[in-house]
Amino acid sequence: MSYRTFLDSTGKRWEVWLVTPAAAERRKADRRAASSGSGYAGNPERRLTPERRRSPFQRSVAVASEFSQGWLCFESEGEKKRLAPVPVGWQEAGPDRLSSWLQAAKRVVKCGP
Repeated sequence: MSYRTFLDSTGKRWEVWLVTPAAAERRKADRRAASSGSGYAGNPERRLTPERRRSPFQRSVAVASEFSQGWLCFESEGEKKRLAPVPVGWQEAGPDRLSSWLQAAKRVVKCGP
C-alpha cells in the first residue's frame, strides 16, 4: 500500500502517500551517449525523430538531491508537507508515528501562478 490516511494528535485528518520522481527527473546523464561498454559506442543513432526530452513546450523539473530517491507527501485541507528520506515501514506505522514524521516534514511552498 502506498497511500494512507490518519488523524494527528489534534484530530486533523491527513493523507500521506509515497512519491517517486520520474526517471527523466532523476536522470543525471544521457543514456545514449557513446562510452566504452555502454553498448552504444560505435553504433549509429537509430532514432528517426528529434530528441524529445528537449522539447521547447516541455519544462524540465529538477528534483533536489534529498528527494531523488522519493519522499512522503502529507496533505490536509490545503496544507502540504514532504518528508525525505522515506522512513522504513511507513506503510505499517500507526497514527502516532505518522504524526511524528509529519512534524519533521518540510512545508511545501507553491511556486508560480
